[in-house]
Amino acid sequence: MHKLIGSILMLVATLGLAPQLAVAAPVVSTGSTYSVYLDRMSSAGAFYGVASFDEIGELGTWESLPIIISESETDLGNGRSFISIQLRANDDIFPVTEESGFYGIGTFGDGLDLLRSVFLYDARVSFFDSNDKLVTDSGNLVDQVDQAAPWDGFFPTADLIFESESIGGLGIRGINFDFFVSDEPVMVPEPAAALLMGLGLVAMLTTRRRRN
Repeated sequence: MHKLIGSILMLVATLGLAPQLAVAAPVVSTGSTYSVYLDRMSSAGAFYGVASFDEIGELGTWESLPIIISESETDLGNGRSFISIQLRANDDIFPVTEESGFYGIGTFGDGLDLLRSVFLYDARVSFFDSNDKLVTDSGNLVDQVDQAAPWDGFFPTADLIFESESIGGLGIRGINFDFFVSDEPVMVPEPAAALLMGLGLVAMLTTRRRRN
């Protein structure tokens, strides 16, 4: 019994002396400002919103359509982080059927203020309906960001924008800009390489079946 109590006390003492797990420093400067750019074929003028990176929703207006801008940052461990900027509206952001949408972060304005050098390895834009159900997404756009390794905080650049065709009339009321960054370079397979790898696997399976 005395040995058991002694072991428990030793364990408690050991845990008390054990170093606490370090929390990764934030990537984006808290309270810093950034800009969001939106445009569409049917618009008389673009939306240019400026918000603070403080995880508090801020209200902007685009041709009488209220748009709430918020953001978050999550530590994924191993020197990687997930940064997300979310836009939400109470009506269709792209109301005209088949119209294109244009967008960017920091376009013609203020990019994200990064506290340290990070590498952008996945960046995509997702479009949601009124129930926050995914309608469509852009896929990984990293290869179209001029300054991604290391990242300069602009998406795609300070004076260029992205375009998504035929997203009008789909009832899109939410847009997420999602960025995955790492302290170290991350190897992302090229689409052509992935295709060749897939074709190689198909060939191997076909050969194996023929042998059987």
